[in-house]
Amino acid sequence: MKENLRWIVFVLAANVMICQKLVITKRGPIVGQKEDGYYTFLGVPYALVNEENPFGASSEYPKFDEAFNASDPDVKCPQILMNEGGVIQCLTLNIYVPKIALKESVPVFVWFYGGGYVFGSAGLYHGKLLVKKDIIVVTVNYRLGPYGFLCLDDPRVPGNQGLKDQADALKWINENIGAFGGDNEEITIAGESYGGGSVDLHLYSKYPTYFNKAIIQSGAAEARRMFVKPDYSAAIKLANHLGSTNSTTNDDSIKFLKQVDPLTVMKGASKLGMVLTVCKEKRYESVRNFITDDQFHLRNPFRIKNTPIMIGYNSKEAFDTFANKSEEVYQKASTFIYDNFKEIFDLKEDALVRLTNIVHSYYMGGKPFDSNAMLELIDMSGDFILNRAIESSVTRFIEQGAKKVYKYLFSYIGGSIYENITGVGAYHTEELQYLFHSVSPGKKFTAEQKIMRNRMTTMWSNFVKYGNPTPNVTDLLPVEWLPITSEGSRVYLNIDLDMSMKDQLYHKRIAFWDLFWSSYWKKAKMVTKKCRTKCAS
Repeated sequence: MKENLRWIVFVLAANVMICQKLVITKRGPIVGQKEDGYYTFLGVPYALVNEENPFGASSEYPKFDEAFNASDPDVKCPQILMNEGGVIQCLTLNIYVPKIALKESVPVFVWFYGGGYVFGSAGLYHGKLLVKKDIIVVTVNYRLGPYGFLCLDDPRVPGNQGLKDQADALKWINENIGAFGGDNEEITIAGESYGGGSVDLHLYSKYPTYFNKAIIQSGAAEARRMFVKPDYSAAIKLANHLGSTNSTTNDDSIKFLKQVDPLTVMKGASKLGMVLTVCKEKRYESVRNFITDDQFHLRNPFRIKNTPIMIGYNSKEAFDTFANKSEEVYQKASTFIYDNFKEIFDLKEDALVRLTNIVHSYYMGGKPFDSNAMLELIDMSGDFILNRAIESSVTRFIEQGAKKVYKYLFSYIGGSIYENITGVGAYHTEELQYLFHSVSPGKKFTAEQKIMRNRMTTMWSNFVKYGNPTPNVTDLLPVEWLPITSEGSRVYLNIDLDMSMKDQLYHKRIAFWDLFWSSYWKKAKMVTKKCRTKCAS
């Protein structure tokens, strides 16, 4: 009986060893899991949040004395939208490693999720599809809401901590990915929506360059609400809202808020209507800044010249906002431009009304705000929120000497729930299902969608490997994707079943907003009075 028990224990232990993978990093041993053709290392900590000041700088995670069991894909930072939950010690990575990395060094793809800096997690983006293209995939958790983007007139909380978390993750990857078979000289950073905007900002940050390629999907530094004018009293307001009776300073507020349940803090910020995103940081001695410029004055020509960039957006970014929605949604849209102008600009009421009417006239042509104007409203809101901002990023890259800028428009609607609506286009986030494996039960792809998925993952992984999404024309990739080579060029790849190179996407609409912003950027509340008179546009 004892011999049988020993044999059973031996077999079970052997099976465990076969199904696991041990790597020895500079931070200590990490145990991952064997999957179908690749390995996973999930929930690997890269930094430690200071619980005495969870809104400020993190520190290096302590070395592992024993093998770290990297098997938790669901770690996430505190959040209350979509999927409420999260923990303070959330700075982790999910790492997907192809088998080939056991034999040779492979390039690395690092993903920053979107979600408006209020929701999202590394676990939402399963790397199964991309890792099978022989690249390492790393998805990054970073702090959100007040924990990631409280921006105070205080060196302890100077702002943009969520972006600094991303930079800390890149440092960890640079130092440790070699243990997984990754090439730390071939690291591509990528993201979508605010994650894409984060990538845009990493191209200009004050931090070291831990990457050599960038992919920006449906995001940009100048996107709506990507930057905000900081409220230096936000911590005090939040503490008092949550029941503090003596929070009159940042010190009082931080001491109070660190003891409050993180989800309560997130709910409090939401209740107060706080918009906590990227800020123009103040400079302090002994404090490393991420960004000290506003979105109109970002410069780093050396980094731009040496970084191949892929950037683009979807054909109807705002389609999901209006399709099949009630007439109440359309009525609310009648104040969308005015409300945003009022939030963004220091302008008198008559100027706000006049400019709003000009925009409405250009897009609506006198149509009332109802469902008959769905396509016009989709274009207006999509251009204002995102499309023009992305085109502005492209212009900035070219002006600062970028050698390779691959621009795209994702137009495929074969998997859209709105496929049968007249004028349908690909909406915000629609391309993600063709890059990341869906863990939704019952999710099935048609043969056509599988072709699109293979096409997308091949182009993205080609860019990670070679800095060129179409190094060879094939049956799968029948068109050579040409980069933008001059300021006057705006060539882009239309990504659909029928691939084609085109030029000057939405050029009249983009020119309208370019003219607007060139006239009014100095009136933006983000821009300091000093900069309005001395800064170049």
